Amino acid sequence: MRFKLLLFVSMFVALSGYPQAKDNPLTLWYTGPAANWNEALPIGNGHAGAMVFGGTEKELLQLNENTLYSGDPSVVFKDMKVTPEALEQVVSLLKKGEYGKANDVVSKQWLGRLPQYYQPFGDLYIESNQKGAVTGYKRELNISEAIARTSFTQNGIVYTREIFASHPDRVIVIRLTGSSRNSIDVNVRFDGPHPTASQKSENGRLVYRGKAPGYVERRSFEQIEAWGDRYKHPELYDREGNRKGNKRVLYGAEIDNKGMPFEAQLTPVFPGKGETVLTEEGLRIFHTDEVYLVVSLATGFNGFDKSPVSEGVDPSEKAGKVLENALKYNYRQLKQRHSEDYKSLFDRVTLRLPSAKAQKALPTDERIVRFAENPDPELAALLYQFGRYLMISGSRAGGQPLNLQGMWNKEVIPPWNCGYTQNINSEMNYWPAEITALPECHEPLFRLIKELSVTGGETARNMYNRRGWVAHHNTSIWREAVPVDNVPAAAFWPVAQGWYGRHLWEHYLFTGDEGFLWDEAYPILKGAAEFFADWLVDNGEGYLVTPAGVSPENVFIPENGEHAALSMGPTMDMAIVRETFSYTIRAAGLLGVDAGFCAELREKESRLLPYRIGSRGQLQEWMLDFREADPKHRHISHLYGLYPGDQITAETPELFKAAETSLMLRGDEATGWSMGWKINCWARLLDGNHAYRIIANLFNPIGFGEKRGRSAGGGLYKSMLDAHPPFQIDGNFGYTAGVTEMLLQSHAGYIQLLPALPDVWPEGSVSGLKARGNFELSCTWANGELREATLRSLAGNPCRIRTSVPVAIYKGKTEIARSAPVGSNGKTYYEALFPTGKNEWFELVVL
Repeated sequence: MRFKLLLFVSMFVALSGYPQAKDNPLTLWYTGPAANWNEALPIGNGHAGAMVFGGTEKELLQLNENTLYSGDPSVVFKDMKVTPEALEQVVSLLKKGEYGKANDVVSKQWLGRLPQYYQPFGDLYIESNQKGAVTGYKRELNISEAIARTSFTQNGIVYTREIFASHPDRVIVIRLTGSSRNSIDVNVRFDGPHPTASQKSENGRLVYRGKAPGYVERRSFEQIEAWGDRYKHPELYDREGNRKGNKRVLYGAEIDNKGMPFEAQLTPVFPGKGETVLTEEGLRIFHTDEVYLVVSLATGFNGFDKSPVSEGVDPSEKAGKVLENALKYNYRQLKQRHSEDYKSLFDRVTLRLPSAKAQKALPTDERIVRFAENPDPELAALLYQFGRYLMISGSRAGGQPLNLQGMWNKEVIPPWNCGYTQNINSEMNYWPAEITALPECHEPLFRLIKELSVTGGETARNMYNRRGWVAHHNTSIWREAVPVDNVPAAAFWPVAQGWYGRHLWEHYLFTGDEGFLWDEAYPILKGAAEFFADWLVDNGEGYLVTPAGVSPENVFIPENGEHAALSMGPTMDMAIVRETFSYTIRAAGLLGVDAGFCAELREKESRLLPYRIGSRGQLQEWMLDFREADPKHRHISHLYGLYPGDQITAETPELFKAAETSLMLRGDEATGWSMGWKINCWARLLDGNHAYRIIANLFNPIGFGEKRGRSAGGGLYKSMLDAHPPFQIDGNFGYTAGVTEMLLQSHAGYIQLLPALPDVWPEGSVSGLKARGNFELSCTWANGELREATLRSLAGNPCRIRTSVPVAIYKGKTEIARSAPVGSNGKTYYEALFPTGKNEWFELVVL
């Protein structure tokens, strides 16, 4: 066994460069063009992106730039106040069980309106002037290289397109080739949904210039009026409450010239010969067999607190400079720079789950259709890495965070604003960041949190008269921190700052970066804790609770039989408050600051309402043992302490069992993103087979295949994008995080290898995963058991590791520790504790 392990380690080190790209490219591929947007393939560079359709006569790239939003800071509605009198009234009503009346007070006095909307940029068309039947068609997205390709034969000529979005050069590059001389003859043009946009010929470039809406509202006039919310929408109603018009998407003069300007510039480059004709109608390219197009996109965005009209940057100048810099490189250099940058992130983690050759030979959509009846582990691994691809493509330093659709959106009024839904979805997008070795991709979210703490500080002072900062369930690029409209079930949730604080604290736990903790994390953690410390009240039983809150989007049935959402101290609120106090105290101790404030937090932490177990053996979702109006509700917010939190583990057996009962009661069918959450929860419950049952449900073909939508709930589109439905990208990230949790966990004070391995994956290997304490791990398994593992200590912390089989720990040729049996949750595991040095490697040898 010792010889085998050394051989494995040497092979791992030798192949840790680009193993997937060279030997086994990870590729989504299809035998026909995308029939609709959900079937197109996403590319992105963390700033700009496109959905690539792969048409033969007409190729379409639907474009996005992740700062293009409607509105500006001036359209944020802030006229709400939680007065002491209103708060006392709400608490009194809730204590008396008059939930409907409390709901009415909150709805009328404490809610605002929706934030603004992420916008599509435009469409780029490449239309062929060649006619003839097409054969040999293939459309693919190689996620080992982050390159989309389309190839087909027409009139005996093989045509190929190669498309990528370069992060180093901030451009989209499209290479067209034909196998015969002068075989390319295409027209290139821009179009799009914004009536303000048009294309022009300027300085030898095709330019597309426009302006986003200055205001967008997806609520109907009838909804706004029924809620009595006319006064919240001065863009739509005059002072007497009369409609100003019949539009809810306002451009230019309709909205005082508000709206973010944007511009794209495109230049063709011929490595050899070729001709162009550039007019206002577009660009014709002909008499060539090879050309590549370089496209830059820019907007006037200049910060969350600045109007893009009066204080914005010039998108023409910005797009021009980006394009000029990119044109310094030829195609080979652009591709190489893109590839090296992308691979430096993507190749950190590999996952091998073998499938049969016959399965691997099928197109991706056919494999999805067959997944439920014929387990396809390699396809599961492909979806796992697709999540990492989407994160690298959609979230890079300096860009905006991933929103509900990542960065890919075609609608002017997209579902749920295509913004940041902060009661699960925005956070789920970043669950894989640390554990799959992509901490750099976390930066845009950290910046959002920092900016939101500014507007949230204003909201805490002006709306609540509290210290610190607060955020609710939705925001946009303008960092709205106030509640949205409609009903409290979603809108009134003043604890988002606590969940966001977990991301900052987790980054510290994974990296040990004390500079980050001091400069970035701690001020934000402290501000969240300050708000909570001021927000808590006594529940009448001697416990401190949040005075009014919800279990996001769920509804309960109290004794009077009415349906209600608002109550005191819902379980998720208390879990978030408890952990916020805990990690703020720990961070302050590490930094040696704020002893007095920490004493306040400790005292209040000791009086927080504890978890409660209900009459069905379930973890209660609310302070009282209410029945859910929808027992199968998609949100499982009361399980926050199980995942993503760490308050419920196998070392808290009663709560552990109660969490399992709650999951069983919720059921397995769900929306796409909800399945992502459930995979993580079942993994934390150490039940790999149940986690896999949810995975099998997720491979539910939506909108294609003979067995399309074979079960209720969400699934996958042909493109492997997650279907809520509609498309929400969070399910992709929830899945990737969940599979990682099945293979490695480190939240409970120790590292556990293969904690929830399902029977359907009896053999495989993974490399490069990260654990808290700044450890990097790799392992192989066979017959469902660990065979070999390596551990690298990047910070020199002591390591406590748990496995299902006994192991010896080697440093070089010397055994330094040997695991001993431990009991946990009725099972026997093996644990070893040993010291490490910075950048030291260790081997785990199965005994």
